[in-house]
Amino acid sequence: MKPELAVIDIGSNSVRLMLAAAENGRVRSLSKRLCTTRLAKGIDATGRLAPDRMADTVEAIEAFRRTANELGIPVIAYATSAVRDAENRDEFLAKVWERSGVRVRVLSGEEEGAFAFSAVTGGDGTVFDIGGGSFQIVTGERALSFPCGCVRAKERCDAPDPETLKHELFAWMDERTRIPEDVPKPVYGVGGTISTIGALLANQDRYDPERLRRIEREALERLIVQLAKVPEPLRMQLPLLTRRGDVILQGATILRYMMERTGTDCVIPSDRDGMEGIAEAFLNHTSDCSGGTPYEK
Repeated sequence: MKPELAVIDIGSNSVRLMLAAAENGRVRSLSKRLCTTRLAKGIDATGRLAPDRMADTVEAIEAFRRTANELGIPVIAYATSAVRDAENRDEFLAKVWERSGVRVRVLSGEEEGAFAFSAVTGGDGTVFDIGGGSFQIVTGERALSFPCGCVRAKERCDAPDPETLKHELFAWMDERTRIPEDVPKPVYGVGGTISTIGALLANQDRYDPERLRRIEREALERLIVQLAKVPEPLRMQLPLLTRRGDVILQGATILRYMMERTGTDCVIPSDRDGMEGIAEAFLNHTSDCSGGTPYEK
């Protein structure tokens, strides 16, 4: 199967490229790859995207655009929490356009969650989506988004022990969120934090999206304790954590918070996410994902 579309996800933790094709009205991901650029680093303190983080991110987008050009396929690109929250987002979007010719659609938190929901569910249940800058809770009725992602959580609390992480991050999230006490089941999980946890619980050495293990709350708590015993430099050397080992404890604590606060005992991790959702909207002409101007304000 040949790629028909390239999707670039400009996230708060990483920039991702998906090459995709249509199959029976649905989008099939043929490959995904990422470049970790930590675009959200420092944004809570300054309100702005840092010049070096912007430069690394634009470089990654340029490289992904070249891949699409070599394949002769169209590109759609979207940005999430870090860009939508930044005071200097127009500067960043202009740099992307000038350097790569890529038009970027900046998603609201609700749109971000809705695209993930459409990709993962058949219309029932709930989706938890944890990113670098925000997390979303999405049902068929509503999409909620809060500025509490794993990169921001790392800057808020870098303690090595699980109980300090829980105490400080739960209080931080309580101040920033208003989440429901119950959500429709089943609950699906998307984003790098959740898929990585599903792979770790399945004892994977190499990431296999077909063998992600369901995340039970007690198993998650045990995993956090196990990971906390491994010093951060050594965590970064583990095959599944080379790009995420420094924020996995914060990301797992966010998931722990979401599960506890919503009374969720089990999350089903999914490798499908908003990338497939926005691609399907584009291919089915239900959303103008390419933007009508060089960049969207």
